[in-house]
Amino acid sequence: SSGINAEYGCQLAIVHCAGHHDPMLVQKLWRELLNQELTSGAHLPMVSMMNNLRSKIETLGRTYQSSEKFFPLQFLVQQLEVIACKGGWGEGWVVETLLSIPVSYPALHSTYSSLIQLKLPCWNQLGQPYHLHIAMSLLLSSYVQHLNSVPLAERKPLLASIQDIIDAYVVDLQASTNVGADVTSALSRFKALQAGFNKY
Repeated sequence: SSGINAEYGCQLAIVHCAGHHDPMLVQKLWRELLNQELTSGAHLPMVSMMNNLRSKIETLGRTYQSSEKFFPLQFLVQQLEVIACKGGWGEGWVVETLLSIPVSYPALHSTYSSLIQLKLPCWNQLGQPYHLHIAMSLLLSSYVQHLNSVPLAERKPLLASIQDIIDAYVVDLQASTNVGADVTSALSRFKALQAGFNKY
């Protein structure tokens, strides 16, 4: 199976070198790569499987992330979050993996915002309708902690925009009729973030 995995990696490299733009083919190759990595690691302890997949994503991400054509971020976040949700890997695994490449905070924030707005049925089917909200809260927590490196003149408007986003998510979650553990968890995270803004 590692040979098959290498084969999909080679196909992605060939498509990339040729500068061939075929979004459906690129998504297919990424899907097969992820599936093969999971299949080949199925006998391993969960932590080993998580580490192996993270290593694979980091390596490929550093090669291809400069081009959205070959590193389709929204597609990959969706695929990886479903894998993490099904596997019980926690809501922060995908965010941590992509930040380690590194994918920028603004790019991830925009991607998660888009996915949350899509309200895809798969999250209800997985029994975690607010999985992405919790992932977003972890992303924003990390983002806020790194804001000290942002020049003060840029930091104020950035904080204001993040605060508006968090306020909107809190309203959204409080209006939820399905108040499960995931809603409670997401709400508490966003409210902690709101409180944290008083430091800035």
